[in-house]
Amino acid sequence: MLQLETENNEQQAAPTPEPKNGNGRTPDTPNNPSASKPSWIDLLAEYEYPRPRQGEIINGEIIRIEEDVMFINVGAKRDAIVPHDELADLDEALLNELSRGDTVPVYVLRTPVGNEELLVSLEKGLQQLDWDRAERLLETDETVDCQVVGHNKGGLLVQFGRLRGFVPNSHEPDLKRIHDNKKRMTARQKKVGDILSLKVVEIDRSRERLIMSATAAEKEQRLQQLQALNVGDTVSGEVVNLTPYGAFIDLGHVSGLLHISKISWENIDHPSDALQVGDEVQVRIDKVDVDRERISLNRKALLPGPWEQFAEQHEEGELVEGVVTAVTDFGAFVLVADNVEGLVHISEIDNQYLENPENVVQPGDTVLTRILSIELDRERLGLSMRRVSANEEVEWMLEHRRQEAVPAVTDEAPEAEPQAEAAEQVEEVEETETAVAPPTELQAEEE
Repeated sequence: MLQLETENNEQQAAPTPEPKNGNGRTPDTPNNPSASKPSWIDLLAEYEYPRPRQGEIINGEIIRIEEDVMFINVGAKRDAIVPHDELADLDEALLNELSRGDTVPVYVLRTPVGNEELLVSLEKGLQQLDWDRAERLLETDETVDCQVVGHNKGGLLVQFGRLRGFVPNSHEPDLKRIHDNKKRMTARQKKVGDILSLKVVEIDRSRERLIMSATAAEKEQRLQQLQALNVGDTVSGEVVNLTPYGAFIDLGHVSGLLHISKISWENIDHPSDALQVGDEVQVRIDKVDVDRERISLNRKALLPGPWEQFAEQHEEGELVEGVVTAVTDFGAFVLVADNVEGLVHISEIDNQYLENPENVVQPGDTVLTRILSIELDRERLGLSMRRVSANEEVEWMLEHRRQEAVPAVTDEAPEAEPQAEAAEQVEEVEETETAVAPPTELQAEEE
């Protein structure tokens, strides 16, 4: 009995034999420390990398730049390669700016099959970014500045990033107005190097077609400038055209009309009497019509007026010559300068009492007067004829005689007769003075 129990215990304690595989080896199990782990090469082979496709734009990190090739990590199973031919054509300044670790956009030239190299284009990658930017500008209708780098018969070539844009003749305001082919060609040549404000109006990537318009951009800029102008503002501009009724002034994106009556204080028959095409002038904004895109300008308002000029050049007590323009019951009006007219009150015409000023002066007479007062704020000028002394009037008359005299070939003194006439007029003046001087000995003998 005891022996049977012992056998049963031995059978229960006996270990279970391990199963064998077909090769007679023990299979690997997690609990078996002798089992081998997969290597990183096996894991790398099993990992599914994204497969770049032809025409795709992807960003990559530069890992090495050699003389004839550039390697870029784009997250694919193999590094991308910028081939030697493209590196040779790339701008040297761009290559000098690139270094290891820089992130750049590249264009997949072909989808690699098997062990083929992953060839990419850095130039096309940068170009595609410019195409994307151009499409955004087309959608948003925004304006961009581009430099004119060339021209052909149809229009202007402009630089847009790494792309060449085209501005047709009909989309450039200056060229649009020129119909002569030779003059238009000359105008295109002169625009090379200029910076134009443009809008994108058409894009076709497949044909590498980028059409831009300066006319569309100018229309928006013209509206913006019109809305920004305020009546009373002082602005500078260039005279671009003269007509019988005024001058057109270029203010940038808009032009305004300077009417002939607003050019100068002086009376002019034609704008060319005061202005020439190409002159830079300062003008005041008098009126802005945004809907009709019209601006009225005023140059005259910024120039010293005739009264200001007269006040700067003359002072009270001076003698001025003038022409009688009108005679009234209370005095005579005398024009002493352009648009400056003074009044000789009836009490300042003669030393004797006058009932009618026309007995002494008539419209059209040239007279010598003395300035009594200058009221600049009220534009009033007080003049006097009776406060001009006899000697002053004689000197004035003699000066007129000398200017009007025609030289005569005679043995007599040419000024004898004018001096005699002047002396007679002086005598008449002296007789009308309030305090009559006693006759001289010469006069007594003549009597």
